[in-house]
Amino acid sequence: MYMGKRRLAGVCAALISAISILAGAAPVYAAPVDGTAVQPQTVEALTVDQAVQAAISANNELKNLGDNYTISDEKLADTKQQYREASEFNELITLSTQIMQAEAALSQNNQSVIVTQEKLRMSIMNFFATVISAENALAIYDQSLAMQKKQLDIAKVKNSLGLMSSVDYQSQVNTYNQKTASRESQTLAINNAFVSLNKTMGVSLNKKYTLMLNLQYQPLGDVNLTGITATAMATDPSVVTQQSNVDVAKYKLDHFDPTVNTQDTETTLQLNLDMAERTLYETQRAAELKVMNAYNKIKEQEVQYSNATLALEALMNQLPVKQTQLELGKITQLDLDSFQAQITQQQESLRSLIVSHEINVLEFKNPSTL
Repeated sequence: MYMGKRRLAGVCAALISAISILAGAAPVYAAPVDGTAVQPQTVEALTVDQAVQAAISANNELKNLGDNYTISDEKLADTKQQYREASEFNELITLSTQIMQAEAALSQNNQSVIVTQEKLRMSIMNFFATVISAENALAIYDQSLAMQKKQLDIAKVKNSLGLMSSVDYQSQVNTYNQKTASRESQTLAINNAFVSLNKTMGVSLNKKYTLMLNLQYQPLGDVNLTGITATAMATDPSVVTQQSNVDVAKYKLDHFDPTVNTQDTETTLQLNLDMAERTLYETQRAAELKVMNAYNKIKEQEVQYSNATLALEALMNQLPVKQTQLELGKITQLDLDSFQAQITQQQESLRSLIVSHEINVLEFKNPSTL
């Protein structure tokens, strides 16, 4: 399209004026897509400890463990009474084996209660982290949407002045509309995270809170992997159960008397012990592997933290340059807003990494939760 010099100068002046007004406006965060006004609401604050207590009270697994303990304890008392009244050697061996198994089951039950409670705490912390990350992602998304709206307004001015084709303008309109429609997925992520949290707490699924989760980055430092692995083997429910199976199998073999025990043979009992010991070994190795994997994951995150910190510092160092460029007219306010959005995104990535790292460290130091 040909334009006279005078007309072209007028168009450019109008365009520069329009871009300055649009790009220089203060950042506007997108309102709900239906245009309704957001009504201020009082949202209850919720701490991790409060959520954990609610989750423990509502957890059916813990209730079942409590009931099972009561039932098993009563049966153990009956078995001990039968043992005191028994006179036959074979009967005594059978009852003493049952007592061993019952006492081991009660010990495992108590350990399961502790592990379940600790796992609930880790789950709650992860739910908190998920909700907060989703809320921050929505805020960043709205910031991006607001900047894209400014770009669309500028494109509209260009199109009206003949400096952008209708096809290119409509392409930007479609992109903006698609991003506006996609905002719903961001809000759904928040809602779904709250639903998972509320389900675990045993409360109304629709409740919302201001979640209080303040974790500060602390590198793991030197650790006693041997000691932590030993703790994992002593507390891991699978290892504890299998150790009990080995103890019972060994007891049966040690007290085998072919003159009174006609149901088993010494060979069979030895094979049972061998199988139990092999299974115990594999279970212990699995527990050890979980500890090593958790350790390696934390160390990888600490490398990521160093890199993310350096990346953020680099962006922050560039910020004064960008602000000076804006003052000199070399970039627009929209350019600066876009750069500041990069900083916000990097800050959020770093914050999310810190939270994940600290939760992983807590799990690592309490290996029964791995």
